Amino acid sequence: MSQKTLTANEIGLLWTQYIQNSMAIPVLEHFQLTHRDAEIQPLIKLAKEIAEQGVNDCGRFFEEADLPIPNGYSMDDLNPNAPKLFTDAFMLTFLEHMGQAGLTSDGFSLGASSREDIRNFFSERIRKQDQLYHECVNIGLEKGIYTRPPQIAIDKETEYIESKSYYHPFSKRSLNAMEITHLYENIKNNTIGEVLCQGFAQTSKNKTVKEYMKHGKKMSIKHRKIFSRLLDQSGIMTPMVSANFLTTLTDPVFSDRLMMYLISVLASSGQGNYATSSAVSLRYDIVFSYQKLILETAIYAKDGLDIMIHNGWFEEPPQAPDREKLIQ
Repeated sequence: MSQKTLTANEIGLLWTQYIQNSMAIPVLEHFQLTHRDAEIQPLIKLAKEIAEQGVNDCGRFFEEADLPIPNGYSMDDLNPNAPKLFTDAFMLTFLEHMGQAGLTSDGFSLGASSREDIRNFFSERIRKQDQLYHECVNIGLEKGIYTRPPQIAIDKETEYIESKSYYHPFSKRSLNAMEITHLYENIKNNTIGEVLCQGFAQTSKNKTVKEYMKHGKKMSIKHRKIFSRLLDQSGIMTPMVSANFLTTLTDPVFSDRLMMYLISVLASSGQGNYATSSAVSLRYDIVFSYQKLILETAIYAKDGLDIMIHNGWFEEPPQAPDREKLIQ
């Protein structure tokens, strides 16, 4: 096999990297043009460098393998003259989320890649995502924007589960640490989704996109409240930042196709997060809640895909040849 040949895994992973990184660049450019806090400037710059390097390297890998380079997104998807849409507090929170999500996706991509240069590419991305995440958390703590997860008191001795009531849906014991972790992280993720949907709804002039974003906001609020209620039932407060995340801007900032794709990425990652959360939860009422929300999120994501396909906004991923068609 030629060194320049890519496996199906690598083609799919690099294609996704190219599309998502090219989508991130206009968003980060808006951050760069409108931020006011000098302390977050280096973080925006680092995140943008990660995205730009991702686009350049993925494009080079495709070119060397004699494969078409995706179209992705560009500065044409940004109104560079648009005033500030997101507050600096949200920019920092979004950058933290980018670093956290990048560590997860790049870690998976590394484990699914074979070629050494591709593995080195993802290893370097993990190193930079790690740096971005640490710096965002540190600055967020200094500014009081980052909120620490809940704290709990635990027994001094280890114990073993003695009864099936531990996971029974009608015997609602207090939450264990892993269940708290996932509930809290899903609250944070839905808060980001809520803010983005509100911001996109108030700036889009497309009625269909606006309605889709309004529905996404309502769904994010609903999910966040479900998770908060589960924490509250165990006497665990949900610490959330009180910072304002949006301005009152109604002028268009991003193209409708970019906004739709960004929300589709969040919906997709949300389904994955809920599936993981369901797998580690040992209270069946929580498992049932996650399974219901996975279905609701999948339907919402499918509706978004329909909108993108109808408008010619969804770029088709690389796919294997249809062998049945070839023999007709």
